[in-house]
Amino acid sequence: MNKSQHFLYRWQLQALASWLRCGRRGIIEAVTGAGKTNVAIQAAADAHRRGLFVLVVVPSRVLMEQWSASLKRALPDCVIGRLGDSFSDRADDCDVLVTTRHSASAKKPLPPGDRDGLIIADECHGFGGATLRKSLIHEYQERLGLTATLERSDDAVEKTLVPYFGGVCYRYDFGQAIADGVCAQPRVAFVAVPLASEERTEYDLTEASLVAARQILRDIPDMPQDPFSAFLAAVSYLSEHDAGPNGKAAKTYLEAFSKRREIVATSRSKYEVLSKFAPIIVDASGTLIFTQTVKAANHAINRLDPLLSIEIITGDTARSERETILTDLRHGKLDAVAAPRVLDEGIDVPDANLGIVVNASRTRRQMIQRMGRILRLKQQGVGARFVVLFASDTLEDPTASERDGFMEEIQAISESSQLFGVGQHDDLGSFLNYFGPDKPIAPVRIGPMNSVTELPKNLDLIDKYAWLSFLGWSEETEDHREIWENDPVRSDVSDDLYLDFEVLQLPQIAREKVSPKKAARLSTGEQPVAMSKVDGNFVLRCTGCGATSEPTPFRWKALEATVECSCLW
Repeated sequence: MNKSQHFLYRWQLQALASWLRCGRRGIIEAVTGAGKTNVAIQAAADAHRRGLFVLVVVPSRVLMEQWSASLKRALPDCVIGRLGDSFSDRADDCDVLVTTRHSASAKKPLPPGDRDGLIIADECHGFGGATLRKSLIHEYQERLGLTATLERSDDAVEKTLVPYFGGVCYRYDFGQAIADGVCAQPRVAFVAVPLASEERTEYDLTEASLVAARQILRDIPDMPQDPFSAFLAAVSYLSEHDAGPNGKAAKTYLEAFSKRREIVATSRSKYEVLSKFAPIIVDASGTLIFTQTVKAANHAINRLDPLLSIEIITGDTARSERETILTDLRHGKLDAVAAPRVLDEGIDVPDANLGIVVNASRTRRQMIQRMGRILRLKQQGVGARFVVLFASDTLEDPTASERDGFMEEIQAISESSQLFGVGQHDDLGSFLNYFGPDKPIAPVRIGPMNSVTELPKNLDLIDKYAWLSFLGWSEETEDHREIWENDPVRSDVSDDLYLDFEVLQLPQIAREKVSPKKAARLSTGEQPVAMSKVDGNFVLRCTGCGATSEPTPFRWKALEATVECSCLW
């Protein structure tokens, strides 16, 4: 009987029902701060009730700790093990095993005995690399991926993640979360600062190099032009894989692009302006300062340290020190924390209501992670606010044609947004004097449940299973026993049940780079194969001899098929 969670948000129950409809295989794509972990915990609780072993695979040791603690609180009757970071628990000795991706890749923990298993992959967008994809263990028949966005700069979403999980079964963005009252709606101030004269000279020279390379890249057949993020992903792909002139142009472009970012990121004008925000930071209920580099974070510290209480967190900050810093921010002993990217993913950050973006996000994923840190549900009288510093007439400028995705998306979901110049600090202060809506939207919470008479009318079997299995109930009823005995979830579901996702368009490689470690010939063992669709069915095709697996209408079944080919070592 599930008593681990008293209630779920409406979207969480809908997401779980969608996952069930997809045969307990799918990716839930929901923004940071909306509560993906609670969704997965309910799936784990129900899997345990059905006698399944549960493996939770996470990106880092920090997340392993957080997941272990959350699971122990939610599932007190389960034995929660850990694998990685000096822990070596075995699947045989626990009900749920939490492990890092690297440990799962190396140790391959399988469900014990003849038990079936559920694998939960947190931040599943990061599992697409050649090594980390090995942590997506095929012996687990039930699969749940969690991510804020599937965005990647390669084809791993289409070729690895979607085939393994089946597809995206549910998507929940900031617009939906704000409309539901699950996340706060921010007020956003864009503050323009000019580059110093020498910075402008260096920026313009770098821009000239970038424009020349961009012209070559724009003329490549099949090169995606819009949105800019798709173009940039294709450039990264060419730089990594193409040994010809297109690859050289891509490398030149990326070097100039990075140099241009560095110039605006370290512009001293930004940090001179930053000190003007000290009174606003002190009055806030916790401030996070987002930068791209340690150098930029240190610049922020140097400007603000004489004026308020601030600390820095980097990738080298010891775990105990990081926990102390975040605890001090949570309890108000610190006014602000500056961090170069380390707060973007995998860190349990205290609630804060002011975010200062010194350097714009490089990717949509980073933007969503940053926004989620500030847009967590607020108490009445507390408003979420962002200050975005940008160098005028640069790639950061909100009016630029090739601007960072952060600008457009945060404007779209803001309560109001406004541009300010360097001399408008009084107007800026008045604009940021925001305490949230007069009547905040109350998120719809479902549960706890006391009687089956509380169930909505006309539920289909999947929705009824979700309501009976994932919500807290005061007692187990005959309805519970009946639907559990006649589990309505099918494993042979159609791919049509999954949501559409954007396929990354990649240009053709003129001359492929060859790694010195690359095998000269194909093998019949671990050799990569290509997914194909023949007469409406999926097959795996050996890229060496062309042999195929047995056709199947299901992508995930094709991925797990065997290809009997004639390739030799």
